[in-house]
Amino acid sequence: MNAPSPLAMAAQKTPAKDRRLDVLKMRLDSLHFDTVGRDLAHISKAVQKRPLVLFFGRPTFSDNSKYLFLAALEAARDYEVLWMTGTPGLARELTDHGLPCMNFLQSPIESVRLMLQATVAVFCENMNAAFGGNNLFVGALAGAEKIQLWHGISVKQLDLMLIPHLDANNMGFRNAVKLATRTDVFLSTSSRLDAFWAESFGSARMVRAGQPRNAVLLRDPTPHEMIGAALPPAQRAVLDDASVKKLIVVPTWQRGDPLFISTAPFFDRIVKWAERHNAAVFVKQHPWGIGGALPKDVPGRLYFLEAGVDVYPWMSRFDALITDYSSIMFDFLLTGKPVFTFDARTETDYGFEPDWSLVPNTPFRYTFDAQSMESVLDANFAAHPLCASQQQLCNELYETDPRSASSTLLRLIDHCNSSALTRDVQVIDPRTLS
Repeated sequence: MNAPSPLAMAAQKTPAKDRRLDVLKMRLDSLHFDTVGRDLAHISKAVQKRPLVLFFGRPTFSDNSKYLFLAALEAARDYEVLWMTGTPGLARELTDHGLPCMNFLQSPIESVRLMLQATVAVFCENMNAAFGGNNLFVGALAGAEKIQLWHGISVKQLDLMLIPHLDANNMGFRNAVKLATRTDVFLSTSSRLDAFWAESFGSARMVRAGQPRNAVLLRDPTPHEMIGAALPPAQRAVLDDASVKKLIVVPTWQRGDPLFISTAPFFDRIVKWAERHNAAVFVKQHPWGIGGALPKDVPGRLYFLEAGVDVYPWMSRFDALITDYSSIMFDFLLTGKPVFTFDARTETDYGFEPDWSLVPNTPFRYTFDAQSMESVLDANFAAHPLCASQQQLCNELYETDPRSASSTLLRLIDHCNSSALTRDVQVIDPRTLS
């Protein structure tokens, strides 16, 4: 789903005696932003557009929006391209690299002016997360064609599908679901997934293309694609060492307590396994883990990546992936290397995720629990008996060439931009009226 709302985070950090006043103030602010957002939505749908395409991403420079944004700049389209972020450090970093960028929180008046006039807005996460629940900016984009790239194929029920399971009276959840439905075009990599995306987001229009971030699994990244992907020298040296086997561990976000693969006992055991097999293990925390202290590395054997680092330029270096049910496992299929999944059902008690029925029932992963981890790794790490079956699923999930994802999506953006610049005017001739 989505990150905790600003309202929820404020409630956790504020002393109890002040909490009710702060919550009331935030509710009034939210009501104000909702009202202004509705006014801006009316203006946005009526105002003449200019050739301007806005890209919104995560707090760090990563994910599908990043790669499509860079492709749009490289291709020199006939419209202006601008990255929009609410993260000051990212805005400075991109500006230092000569990339067009605006901090929309630092310059809200100018940002709203640009959003009102934009022809297209591109996202890779729910607008609720992109704007921190602020409906003012959402309203300013009402007249733009909103393209949702999302952030991976899912075995989680998402947004609208969660209505039977979660509380729609909760303001944070309700706003997230509401904004999830504001997408005009949704990226779907396969006809096998169209119904799922429609049920999750209410989208009736799909664009068939790959995910832009996956191109760097199949080719070398460009210098600009390495922005946001820098690693410490010690980690880079291990990835460059061909004599060492490399595993990447990617836990997904959990509603409850962390699962086994995010705990100290797992790290202790995977280090011992790595020592026996001359391997190194890299742990990539979920982006919502940004801000937390990382555990200490075990030099030569275990490394913890910053939660926000873009790991995709490095993915082809890894020999196997371990996860619970992160969407990254379906991207990793493109490498042809083994995928190991922890059986989350041994530790979770909510029954709606993971839901493996959301993807084709083609064998592609080696499942283990807390007792069988080492034996499952030993039996399948090198042999990889599911290699052919994994390729079959890859073909089912990606119906177009992943390397052409950005060029395909740019053709859609070209069309949306030119269409938005043309205003159809209906002229009524009273002489023809009966």
